[in-house]
Formats: sequence, structure tokens, C-alpha cells
Amino acid sequence: MNPMTTEELTTKIELTEAAVDLQLEDQFTIPNLTKETGKSASEIYALFPNKKSILKFYYPSLVIRYRAMVGEIDDFDSYSISEKLSNFMFTLFDMMSEKRAFVEETFYKYEWSCSSNSDFKKEIKELFKDFFTTDGNIATSAAFLMGDLFYASLRSHYLYLIKFWLEDDSEDQERTFALIDKITGFIEELVYSKIVDKGFDLVKYSLGALGFSQQVEDFNDWVASWFEDEEEFEVEINDDDEENDNTDDTSD
Repeated sequence: MNPMTTEELTTKIELTEAAVDLQLEDQFTIPNLTKETGKSASEIYALFPNKKSILKFYYPSLVIRYRAMVGEIDDFDSYSISEKLSNFMFTLFDMMSEKRAFVEETFYKYEWSCSSNSDFKKEIKELFKDFFTTDGNIATSAAFLMGDLFYASLRSHYLYLIKFWLEDDSEDQERTFALIDKITGFIEELVYSKIVDKGFDLVKYSLGALGFSQQVEDFNDWVASWFEDEEEFEVEINDDDEENDNTDDTSD
């Protein structure tokens, strides 16, 4: 399959935004979506396999839109890791606030309770990976943490934060934002710390000084191995009601 063009991606986002608005009015049908957007049913189904997938695309589209937004920030690369993580989390909460009723209705069934590796989960994980692998302040010893399981764990914790945000009844979601500050600050302290790096340097210097050059080389290889990702296995869950979406949509 060829990569999606910017125009196609923009159209998908526009269709999803319109579909979400219709869903909130309990008016989401393909005929209504064609009236709202001016796109024909065939144009819609060229981008989405079924009706439900249009609504599900709302979540990955948040990350896609966020990437476009930060692409306009000239000095974003100079942000610390905690600033990048906080910026992402706060921005997505602002975006979800605009469609909060839809998020309350769909987040649990589309993302939280879904055991498959959804597009939203993939987008989050890739974004976090970009943040960390392009940050020049990350300590070498953070390689012990920054494998596939590390990014998967960050993704899971972020999904929990969305759940926490939805259930947060404090004024202006103060508890959610305080929790984000603490989590992102802790992560930065963890991956920026140079203490373990100095320990590695001491071990390598000591081995080299004692004539164990091969052991130093083996030690370097061992450290490098921690950067390698583990293969991720997906469990695909098929919704029974999606099988007849294309047939049902034409009669909506």
C-alpha cells in the first residue's frame, strides 16, 4: 500500500471531525456525512473501510494534528524531555476538551478496553520514541530503559492519564495537571542523570588500564544491545458489528 498523501490525510481528518459532530447529534450516517462534507460515499470508502473506522480515526488524528502543530514551533527541538512530554499531554487534553462528550462516550471502548495495538497507540509510541531518540541530553545509561518495553510502558501510562483526566472532578482538572508535572519531571530526572554514565566510564577505564581491551569491547557491545527494540506482537480484535458496516451504511 502506498503512503497516504497529505491531501488524503487532511481529508480523512476533516471527515472524522464532521462525523464526530454528527455522532454527538445522533445523526451520524454516511448520507448525512456526504451532505455535510460534499464527499461522495465512494470517496469516503476509498479512505475508510467502514463507518465505525471513521469515528475511531479521531484518536490517531489527534497525534497527527499535534505533529503538524509542533512542526511550526521553531525551537521545539530545544525543549527538554519533560517540556516536550508536558506540551504533548496538555495540548491533547485541550484538543479532547473540544469533543469531550465524544471522548467520554468512546475512549473506553475504542482505546482503553481494546487489547489490540490500535493506530492511536502506535502513533503515541512513535511520538514518544521520536522525543527521546532526538534528545541530545539523554544519558548513555538511559539505554537500559529505552527499549521497546520502555516506550510501550510510557504509552500505557499516558492512556491511564487520559482515563484519570476523564474521571478527575477537581477544579479545572488540577489533579491531572499536577500528576503530569510530577510524572514528566521524574522521567526527565531519570533519563538525564549522568551518575550511571560515570560508573560505566570508570568500569571501562579500569578494564582498559588493566589490559582487558577485549572485555571493554564486549562491555560496549553489551551496552549497545540495550538500544535494540524487541519485536512487538499484535493481537487483532475484530468487532462483530463491523462486518456488516459497509452493507448497513448504504441504507442509513
